[in-house]
Amino acid sequence: MPRRCRLLLILILALLSAFSFHHKLRQRAQDLHRMRKTYKKLSEAECLQVKSLVLNSTRNTFDRTELFSVMKELQGCSWEENLTEREKRRSQFMACCNASHTLVLTQENSPIGHIIQYDAEIRSRNVTEDLLHMFPKTSPFSKPIRRCAVVGNGGILRNSSCGADIDKADFVFRLNFPPLNWTKDVGSKTHLVTANPSIIIDRYGRLLSHRKPFINMVKAYGSALVLLPAFSYSMNTDVSMRTFVTLEDFDMSSKVVFFNPKYLQKLSSYWKGIGLRFFRMSSGLMVASAAFEVCQKVTLYGFWPFPNDLEGIPIPHHYYDNVHPKPVHSMSDEFYQYLRMHSQGALELKLGQC
Repeated sequence: MPRRCRLLLILILALLSAFSFHHKLRQRAQDLHRMRKTYKKLSEAECLQVKSLVLNSTRNTFDRTELFSVMKELQGCSWEENLTEREKRRSQFMACCNASHTLVLTQENSPIGHIIQYDAEIRSRNVTEDLLHMFPKTSPFSKPIRRCAVVGNGGILRNSSCGADIDKADFVFRLNFPPLNWTKDVGSKTHLVTANPSIIIDRYGRLLSHRKPFINMVKAYGSALVLLPAFSYSMNTDVSMRTFVTLEDFDMSSKVVFFNPKYLQKLSSYWKGIGLRFFRMSSGLMVASAAFEVCQKVTLYGFWPFPNDLEGIPIPHHYYDNVHPKPVHSMSDEFYQYLRMHSQGALELKLGQC
């Protein structure tokens, strides 16, 4: 190699090394900034004022800067559960949707001969003896659960140190097979994890050939229920059933359960009825709504649809990557509903360090 080329190569490598070092240093500074951030404590009167602002406004009332300012002020208020507001909202969910009985398809709510109507397509399927075998006898949520954690996958969970707090919950819901090798921030316990069938289609080849990689991934969730929307779209059905059979074939402690499309239809009508607009509910909204009904106390972690944290520092879309979902959900509008419920004292929305 000519001397000039060697010198040029050395210079390029030195520049890349310097850039990498600077990037890591900047990332570390950002991480420390987030870890050290505390918010000014507001008086009771000030807290009532900012909560009233949230409750008497809509998402479109604020631009991004104004919304962040309001949320930062909320961080200066201690969250207190309001049992009256909590029971009022819980009663509404129970009246509309009855998650404790109908969240998942069971042999009790969908016996042989029952016709399952898909919730996202004009399609139906009869419950046969073979299909009934895939349903649990009764709902796994028939008994109330005391304290629940619903863990979203937002990048705001990075450096949150919320893992220990999450693992204190009696029941932990997770979304779409997230990696758990961030234990300090996201905890390790899982009792239910949702699975978008597209994950199984894209990452694991529909489970048509080598299934061991999928099984190894599922092992991370212990004996958690794996919840799939088998009867939302027809393309979901076969791969969802194949997932059930795969876990059964490998004698896994995890068990597959299927969303009841009737529950999803009623839940969608409920949220649209109070003004939420979307093409399709996100998994987070489905699970958070169900948890609110079947749990006595609900705390949301990692629900954050913005590319920056409260201080404006860029963060990845997920705590584990920066891959964005397809634009079929109204994440910002859903988030504002959680913010309203937090302001009411109906549920707790964690937005900072634990």
